[in-house]
Amino acid sequence: MAPVAVSLATTTDFVTAPHTLHDVIAQAAEWYPLHELSFISSLAQDSIQTKTFSAFNQYVRNLARAMLEWGKPRGSVIVVYLTEHEDNMTAVWACLLAGYLPCLQPALSAQQAHKEGHVAHIKNLLGSATWLTSELGAEQITSISGLEVHLFSEFKSSGEKFAVGADWVAYKAKPDDDAIMFLTSGSTGFSKAVVHTHRTILTACRAQGQNYGLTSESKVLNWIGFDHVGGSLEFHITPLLHGASQLHVHASAIITGPLRLLRLIDEQSIQLAFGPNFLLSKLTRDLEKRSDLFGCFDLSSIKRINSEGEAIVSKTAQAFVAMMKKFSKNPSAVSLVIAPGFGVTETCAGCIYNYPLDVLTTELAREFLDLGRPLNGCEMRIVDPADGTTLRPDGESGELQIRGQMVFVRYYNNAEATSSSFVEGGWFRTGDVGIIENGVMRLGGRIKDTIIVHGISYGIPELETNLQTVEGVMHSFLAAACYRAPGQDTEGFIIFYSPTFNLDGAEASTELSATHRALRDICVKMITLPPQFIIPIPVNQMERTTLGKLSRARLMSLFKQGQLAKYITRSEELLSEARGISFVAPYTETEKVFVKIYAGIFNLIESKVSVSDNFFEIGGTSLDAIRLKREGEEYFGLPDIPSIQILKHPVLSSLAHYVDFLLSKGTQTEEYDPIVPFSVTGNKTPIFFVHPGVGEVLIFVNLAKYFQNERPFYAFRARGFDSGHLFFTSMDEMVSCYAAAAKRIQATGPYAIAGYSYGGAVAFEVAKRLEAMGEEVKFFAPINIPPNISDHMCELDWTAALLNLSAFLGFMSRYDADDMHPSVSLLTRQQQLEFVWKLSPPERIVELQLTLEKLDKWTDVAMSLINCGVDYIPTGSVSAVDVFYTTPFAGSNVDWLNNQLKPWTGWSRGEAWSDFSRSKVSYILVPGEHTTLMDFEYVSQFQKIFRSRLEARGL
Repeated sequence: MAPVAVSLATTTDFVTAPHTLHDVIAQAAEWYPLHELSFISSLAQDSIQTKTFSAFNQYVRNLARAMLEWGKPRGSVIVVYLTEHEDNMTAVWACLLAGYLPCLQPALSAQQAHKEGHVAHIKNLLGSATWLTSELGAEQITSISGLEVHLFSEFKSSGEKFAVGADWVAYKAKPDDDAIMFLTSGSTGFSKAVVHTHRTILTACRAQGQNYGLTSESKVLNWIGFDHVGGSLEFHITPLLHGASQLHVHASAIITGPLRLLRLIDEQSIQLAFGPNFLLSKLTRDLEKRSDLFGCFDLSSIKRINSEGEAIVSKTAQAFVAMMKKFSKNPSAVSLVIAPGFGVTETCAGCIYNYPLDVLTTELAREFLDLGRPLNGCEMRIVDPADGTTLRPDGESGELQIRGQMVFVRYYNNAEATSSSFVEGGWFRTGDVGIIENGVMRLGGRIKDTIIVHGISYGIPELETNLQTVEGVMHSFLAAACYRAPGQDTEGFIIFYSPTFNLDGAEASTELSATHRALRDICVKMITLPPQFIIPIPVNQMERTTLGKLSRARLMSLFKQGQLAKYITRSEELLSEARGISFVAPYTETEKVFVKIYAGIFNLIESKVSVSDNFFEIGGTSLDAIRLKREGEEYFGLPDIPSIQILKHPVLSSLAHYVDFLLSKGTQTEEYDPIVPFSVTGNKTPIFFVHPGVGEVLIFVNLAKYFQNERPFYAFRARGFDSGHLFFTSMDEMVSCYAAAAKRIQATGPYAIAGYSYGGAVAFEVAKRLEAMGEEVKFFAPINIPPNISDHMCELDWTAALLNLSAFLGFMSRYDADDMHPSVSLLTRQQQLEFVWKLSPPERIVELQLTLEKLDKWTDVAMSLINCGVDYIPTGSVSAVDVFYTTPFAGSNVDWLNNQLKPWTGWSRGEAWSDFSRSKVSYILVPGEHTTLMDFEYVSQFQKIFRSRLEARGL
C-alpha cells in the first residue's frame, strides 16, 4: 500500500472571532455576562462557589493592575504554583492581562533533593525567580535561595485597591506573542517549558470546540488540574471561547466520592466531562457497590466523555456506560458516548479524536478503542522511527508525528530540544508508536522512556537506575519496558536483566528468588506497581546496540515472538524450587480449609499454597482480610473470627492453629498483646505505629505492604475490644503498656515511632518513655495532630464518639457527624446505635462484618481513649519531630499548619510541636484528607514521603 499522511482542512475564522486570549475573555464577558464559572475546592467538596463571566472579567483585570505594582518588565515569566482551580485560573488571567507570561507549575516532589533540584533548574531555565504561590507552596520552596515569592492571599487583597475598566489591559497582545507556558512531566529528566502562543492556543480551542459540539448553552465539568493543558485549555479556554458555562472540581472530590460525579451531572445538567481509562475503571468498580442507588439520578444531560492520557480498554468503556444506565432514572434517555482521543502538552491537549462512540451498540473489533482522525487544522502521519521521515504504509506501525498551528512553537530557552523535536516540514515527533489504517489512528506503544500508571507518568531511566542496585543484577545489564497484557486496565512493564549468578548453579533458586523479590519491592515503592514479568537472561545472550545500550524495543520484540520463553520457563522452575524449599503442605483439616480459602483469594492453585505463607506478604489487603474472616467463619460455623487475630496470625498455619483453639476452647480469653505485626521482614529499623482515636489498626494494612522485606512494621492496638480485656484508664497506663511492648519486640534503639491522629500524642509519650529508659528515638512522627489534644477531648461524649467512629468508618461525612450531634444526643444509647445503623451503607457493614453489638463495643473503646486524653497536657521533649499533615476536618491546610501545628507568629502558644522538640521540626504535606490519607488512592504517595523522611533521619 502507498504511504499515508492524513490531514483535514482548516476552518475559516469568523470575522468577529478572537485573535488573542485577551479577546476571548472580553467577548465572554460582553456576550455572556451571566454565564458562570463554578468551582468545588479540595477544602469544601460539598459546596459550589460561582462567579459570572462578567464578575470574573472585572476581578482578574483589577488583579492584573495590582500585579503591575511588582515592577516587572513586560514579558516577565511568573511561575504560578497553586492547587485550586479558581486560584490558578485567576492567576493565569491576571498574568496575561498584565503582559506577563504565566508558567504553570505542577505539584512539587515530596523528596527534598528532587524538589530543590527541580526548582533550581526552573530558576535557571526561565532566567526568573518570581513565584506566585500559597503559604503552603512558599513553605515548600523556602529552602531554595534567590526566589522572589508573592503570596496569592496578599495578591488578592492588593487587587481590592483597584477598579479598572472592564476592557483594561496593560498591553494589547498580538496573535504570535507568547501566552502560557506548561512544564513537561520531567519523567525522563528535568522538565522542559512548552511555549504556546495566543495563535496556537486559539487554533486548538476552535477545533476542539467544533469537535465537541460546544455552544453557549453547553455546560462542561472538569476535574483535571489547571497546570495540565487539558484542564486549562481544553476544559476552560475552549468552552470560554464558545460561551459555555463550566464547573471545575478538585480531583479529590471525584476520586474519593464517585457518586459526586453522578450528582453533579444530575444537578448541574453537565453535557461534557473528562474520564481517562483508569478513572472510568475505578468509578465502575466503586459504583457497583452502590446498587441501592440504581435508578436514582437524571443522567440524560451527559452526552460525551473525552478520554485521553492512556489507551481506553473497550470493555472498560462498555462497563462504564452500562453502569451509568443502571443509575439513571430513565436508562433509555442516556445517550452518553465515549470519545477516545490523543493529545500532549505540545499540542494543546486533544488533537486527534474518534467519532463519539456508542460503545453498547457498536461492535468493538479491538481490545482498545481507536483514537480516530485529526481535528481541523491538524495533520498526522506514521513514519519509520529510525530516520523520522520515511512514511510507513497504511496499517503498519511507526512513529506518530503531528503538524498544525496548534503545535507549540518552542521549548523555552532550549533550542536543542526544540530542534530535535521537529523534522523537515514542521512535523512534531510525539514519541508515540501508532498505526493509521483507513485514515483512523490507534496507538501501539511509546518510544519515549516513560510508563503511565493510572494516568501518572514515571521515568523508566530512574526506575532502571534503582533496580541496578539490587544484589544479583549485573550492572548495566538491566532494562525495563512498557507492556500492556490483553484485557489489562492500565499499562504495565517487564524487567529484563542478566543475573550475576549462574542460572544452572547449585544456589540458583535461592539467589533468583531473593533477586526477584528485591526487584519487585523497588518497583512497588517507586511506581506503586510490580512488574508483570521479570526475565533473567544470561549475559552472553543480552545484546547491546552499537552505542553500547540495551535495546528495549528488541527485547520486547523477542518477548512477544516467544523467543524468551525458555528463560521465563527456567525462571519459573527456579522460583518453584525456591518455594519448595520452604514449602510446607497442609496437614490438619483446618489448614487444608485455609489453603482453599487462600487459593481463592489470591487466584492460586491449591497445591501451590504453603501453610508457611504469610497472608500480607503474598499481597493481602484490608478487604482481603475481611473476606478471609468471613469465609473462615462461614466454613467453621464460628460466630466470630476477630479481625485482629487475622492480623496477629498472618501465617496460614498459625491462623489455623488459632481457629482450632476457638473450636476447642470456645471463647476463652487470650492474654492482651498490644502489638500487631503487619510485617516482620527486612533489616532496617522497625517502625511502630500507634492507632488513631478509634483504637483499631486495620487502617495501616495498605501502608504496611510497602515496608515488606525492608523493615518490620508493627502497630499498637488499644485494649478493650476482646471479651475479658479491660479498657485503659489513663494515658500513663497505655503508654507504659506500649513502651514495654516495643522493648519486648526491639530490645534496643534506635527507635522509630509514628502516631496517626490521636495516636500522635500517645506516640510522643512512648518516645519520651523510651528516651527516659536511656534509649535513642531517632524518628518520631505525629500525623495530622497538634501536641495538645485535651481541648478536643473535653468536647466529646459517648454520642460524639459514636458519630466520629461512624465518620471514620465511612458511614457519614465528618460534617454530617458534627451537624447530627445535638439531635442524636437526645436519643437513648440504643436509639443512637440504631439511628447510625440505618444510615450505614449495607455493603460497608458487610465489608466490616459489623453488628450492632460490635459497634457498641467499639464505641466504648473509643470513649475510653477519649477519657485517657481528656486531662492530657504534653510536657517535656524528644530529640526530633517530623510532622506529617494534610487537609483537616475543617479549615484549610494553611490555617491548620500555622494555627495548630506551628507557633502562631507574634507570640508563643506553648502548644506547637516546636515546643516539644530539641531540634528543628520538619512539617511535611501529604496528599488526601484526614480520614483518607491511608486509603488506596493516597497511600502510595504517602509511603514514598514517609519512607524518605525515615531515610533522611538515617534509618
